[in-house]
Amino acid sequence: MLCPTSLTPAALLRSPTRSTAGLSVLVRLNHVCARWFAAALLVGVSAPATVWADAAEQEEYERKKKQREEADKARAAATIQESDEQREARERIEKKEANTVAAKNKFAAAAAAAAKRQNDRGLEYMEQAWLLDPTAMDYPLNTALFAKALNRIELEFKALAAVKVLAKKNLATLDPSHPKRDYFEEALATSNLRLETLRSKLSVGTLKIQVDPGSCEIFVEGAFAGIGSGEMETMTGQRKIETKCIGYTDFEKFENVREGDPTTTRVKPTAIPYFGRLVLKVNEADGVTVYLDDSVAQQRLAEKPTKEGAITGLGTKEQPFVMAARKWIVRFQKDGFDRWHRRIDVRRDQTTTLEANLESLANLDGTMGADKPSAKPGDKASDKPGDKASDKPGDKASDKPGDKAGDRASDKPAAAPK
Repeated sequence: MLCPTSLTPAALLRSPTRSTAGLSVLVRLNHVCARWFAAALLVGVSAPATVWADAAEQEEYERKKKQREEADKARAAATIQESDEQREARERIEKKEANTVAAKNKFAAAAAAAAKRQNDRGLEYMEQAWLLDPTAMDYPLNTALFAKALNRIELEFKALAAVKVLAKKNLATLDPSHPKRDYFEEALATSNLRLETLRSKLSVGTLKIQVDPGSCEIFVEGAFAGIGSGEMETMTGQRKIETKCIGYTDFEKFENVREGDPTTTRVKPTAIPYFGRLVLKVNEADGVTVYLDDSVAQQRLAEKPTKEGAITGLGTKEQPFVMAARKWIVRFQKDGFDRWHRRIDVRRDQTTTLEANLESLANLDGTMGADKPSAKPGDKASDKPGDKASDKPGDKASDKPGDKAGDRASDKPAAAPK
């Protein structure tokens, strides 16, 4: 017995009556397959279980197995460090997978409603499935069938325009011998014929969109229009354009579509700013200037809190700097103190604390300054017995009575060098 893996609506293109009957058959077929699959599980042959000598041996084996699994998980967590960009990509992929599952459930609900001839409810479920997964052609295709049955020609036109885009996209990527090419070619041909009829009843135009970067998906009124660039027929008037791309913020704008020549627009979404926080703690905070990548920070560290950014007397910024999550060079500078800098890595949604101890230049030069003679007259160092400066002839601190401190013995001729 062959069971379908999903509800395939390719045969529902011809008429609303046959669509309802086809959906009903598919629903009954899936119920039969579910019962067949459950029976197969019960009858299936399983591998023979391990025979244990006693219960204690089995418990010891399970305990060690659990320990090994936990150790493997711990090693994997320690070695794999997910970057902010990787996490963003993973979250988007997981959301898309969840939407795909939810869309299939809505599709099944629409099929069940169609089997009960509840076309209004079936259309509602099918539209929800389409919005959850705009890149699957089955959903706009069946939305068009429901809309045609209910004489909703504007919605039918929108759905068939999406079918046209998706059919072309799939045909451009499939091999000539691929078995699904016939399905997409039939959908494209049928959509073009019906669109030709609807154009004479509606005011429509063409919208061309170019996106930078070219990896972004484009949506017009929620319908998939392309990747990087797209062209779609739509109703005239204000139409919403959306772009979604990993590493960039979701972007949307409205464009006025007119009849006649295509309406062209360009979209450039903004890269996602990954932010982290930086707390600074520095001694001798009064008068210290903070540089971030050689640019002065907005707030000078001071002993007293200010309106712009509260700094405590210990030099701790109460409200941390909010900065882009990347590598930075932080530098502290204060007159009379040695400059201090560090390279730090600010991570997204995390707080980095940096503590700095500034050294006074006077303290750094203290050891050398103790051995140097004082240049000032009347320095105390000259009065100390045994001072090197007092032993030199011609020194300011002369042993002759009445000699002035500033006298260099200018009355005596200088000794000729040997």
